[in-house]
Amino acid sequence: MSQASTSSQMSAGAPALEAWPEVPPMGPGRPGEGRRPRGETITTTSRNTVGFREYLKYKELFVNLTLRELRSKYKRSVIGWGWSMINPLANMLIYMIVFSVLLRVPPMVGIPSHLHTYALMYLSAMLPFSMWQGSIMESMPAMLGNQNLIQKTWFPRELIPAATVASKLISHLIEMALLLVVVVAVGNFRALEFAPGVLVTMAVITMFALGMALLFSVANVYWRDIQHFSNILFFIWMFLTPVVYPYWEIGGGINGTPKNGVGGLVAPRMVHLFGHVFSLGTLFKANPMTDAILTMQSFIYDGSLPGTTHRVLFSVLGPTGLPLTATSAQFASAANGAVLQAAHAGYSCSVVSKGVSCLVASPVSWFDVCYFAVWALALFVIGLSVFRKFSARLPEEL
Repeated sequence: MSQASTSSQMSAGAPALEAWPEVPPMGPGRPGEGRRPRGETITTTSRNTVGFREYLKYKELFVNLTLRELRSKYKRSVIGWGWSMINPLANMLIYMIVFSVLLRVPPMVGIPSHLHTYALMYLSAMLPFSMWQGSIMESMPAMLGNQNLIQKTWFPRELIPAATVASKLISHLIEMALLLVVVVAVGNFRALEFAPGVLVTMAVITMFALGMALLFSVANVYWRDIQHFSNILFFIWMFLTPVVYPYWEIGGGINGTPKNGVGGLVAPRMVHLFGHVFSLGTLFKANPMTDAILTMQSFIYDGSLPGTTHRVLFSVLGPTGLPLTATSAQFASAANGAVLQAAHAGYSCSVVSKGVSCLVASPVSWFDVCYFAVWALALFVIGLSVFRKFSARLPEEL
């Protein structure tokens, strides 16, 4: 059979294969003949990005990648998904011993829920922070772990870190559902009322995590030190966020339990920087995760909307440490002294028949919520843009 007939049969009987773009010939006898020109990149396709509507075509791949992350996380583990709760509970026990027992730091008082439990205060902050941190940390090696898949076929590379973030979100939903059950069981039924707010906050935290996951995952391909540096970064970041300690330690608020007569109002800590005086709580709120954690605690622990001001009744204690009544001779002087002391700390209080009534604002305002939402949106846009820009060279960098 002739060569011409063979080629005609192949073109008629089999689908044509798309040829790779060839290297332009360099000419006979010229140096570097047959070599790829310096600086030319190798890509498995000429397409590097897709439009947002086109992501729907890859939804099945995204679901499969997410399910693979979920199945492989606790594969061949006896306890399985139980580790998703054992780890935060073990951390809670350690920090509770350090802060609540050894350092004797009173936990935050939930207003109006009146919760005063370090464990619930810690879990309502640590669970969302762990989801955010874990999403970024586990996304960093994801591109290296899917090296064969990236080099063999083309698909939107951003689906890989997005699947890791989605798997962490699913685990977080289970953990938060269990926490809500516990919070309701101890008497804070208002947490169910603000469950939609919890879901919205989780969505914003997820968007923030996805933006940073895109940045860190693609950066880790080019600079492998990123993964090792991030362990130090997020450890410091956790202590710059009121997770293991109550916010009143830095931003002021209620210290103790007002209903038992041993609560007091603490003024915000002030620091001097560049010739100006700043509240330490205000500086900590420059960290967007501080606003995210305080918003979560407002919904779950306090049972209140952000930006709400509550009137809190404080008992007036006498020299013996027992609450004074309005008929006591020492009540008026002690109550007026407490009002002046609270005014010096920046609170508005008045004397009532049962003690001292003070206006206490929520530690997080709607401005803080919007500030965090803007940060989350900005990081998502920046992360997606940077990832798309550098994803073209992933096959050869891997």
